[in-house]
Amino acid sequence: MGIVFLPLKSGAQEFPVTTTTNATTLGGVAFDGYNYLFGFVEDSVNNVTAQFVSSSGALVGSKISVGYIGGAPLVAFDGTKYLLLWSSPKQLFNPDKSIIDSVHGQFVSTSGTLIGSRFLVAANATISSPKGGCLEYNNGLYMVIYKQNDINYAVTINPSGTISTPVQLSTQLIGDNAIAFDGTNYLVAWWTHGINHYGYEQDIYGQFISSTGSLVGQNFLIDDDNLASDNPLSIAFDGTNYMVTYHAQVSGGGEWNLYSRFVSTSAVVDNKICLRDSTYSPSFGYSSFDGTNYLVTWADNAFSLQSVIRGRYYNTQGVPIDSMFTIFTSLNGDIPVFAGHFFTNNKFLVVTFRMDTSNFTYGDIYGAFIPSSTSSLTPIRTGEEIYTIYPNPASDKVNIVITNNKIYKSLNIYNILGRRVITQSINQDKTQVDVSGLSTGVYFIQLSDGNNNKTHKLVIKR
Repeated sequence: MGIVFLPLKSGAQEFPVTTTTNATTLGGVAFDGYNYLFGFVEDSVNNVTAQFVSSSGALVGSKISVGYIGGAPLVAFDGTKYLLLWSSPKQLFNPDKSIIDSVHGQFVSTSGTLIGSRFLVAANATISSPKGGCLEYNNGLYMVIYKQNDINYAVTINPSGTISTPVQLSTQLIGDNAIAFDGTNYLVAWWTHGINHYGYEQDIYGQFISSTGSLVGQNFLIDDDNLASDNPLSIAFDGTNYMVTYHAQVSGGGEWNLYSRFVSTSAVVDNKICLRDSTYSPSFGYSSFDGTNYLVTWADNAFSLQSVIRGRYYNTQGVPIDSMFTIFTSLNGDIPVFAGHFFTNNKFLVVTFRMDTSNFTYGDIYGAFIPSSTSSLTPIRTGEEIYTIYPNPASDKVNIVITNNKIYKSLNIYNILGRRVITQSINQDKTQVDVSGLSTGVYFIQLSDGNNNKTHKLVIKR
């Protein structure tokens, strides 16, 4: 085992939520200030289930059975209790599977006790896969987005369970949804599709809606490039703009690029930014904001034996501020196929669903804590080599210690613009680098053995 300095990456602080390989779909996660509540379904009958996990990643209590079958539940917390929301089970990421069902809710206490009975939210409606619907809590009301005949509707639910009159959001037939809140209004985004046909050119639209459930303005176009965009979307808000993360198929079909566009609170859409190109077959992009920068995660080569979950930090202009890093890889033969995340409790919680490759039906749920983009780096262990970079943050000197006979020849330090600011040869065992001439900020140390490079983040503080 080795030690490197990374921001809790490559499986650092990874923890299991389920370990019996009988979960079928991961739903939503919410935090109550002490514990996280994960929603999911398990077993061939799709039991709606939840599990508390502590802020350090330990399981808290036993799994909670809602007592009904259904799809993976969305989860939100209102300051006192949780709401779980689900509809009929769906095939994994197959939102066009035709099922006429109803959306149901169930309140759950912070101790895991069911509060009251299951209640009907919307008849003849669905939230399909978790991204097919949305559930948020702000300004004293839950906001629910669901689909009825593939048209978007919104209702609010107060903490007593009173449901508002539905408001229609879209006129187009829609696929997956995403939502974020700016303190006053929500932005809901979705991709469109044709009648009984998902495999054609899709557009991405948005609609603002107030926290009380009233439409604000009209539908507006976020992306239309004559290419398909039918993978789950994600939205995060940075205090000024929304970052809408989505996929678009490359010309000619087959592969996908991962993009983001910034959208203002007045529906002004900026130019698209390519986050990951089709060379790596990226999919399932998610974004969230830590108060300074965004974390974007995605799956490279999802649903293949090479599937891996990666992440990268971006600033509010869409410029990467760090090297790409790996969060989840295969474990015990199970592959990570997608991951979602959000920022709370001063860190990101990234969750994934690892599928059993023997049947691609069952799997287990895992989480990993990732620090904010501005936090100090922490040493973690890898299975490759032993080297330590310290102190980090640094002010005058940085030490690189190598203890397993790995031969590195040189190191370079780059600023966030990619300009090399220091180059130096490496003495084995220990090398000291003078960084007193560097300004406060984020840099990258690159170690080279002549053929391969290892790059790690370095923070300079004065």
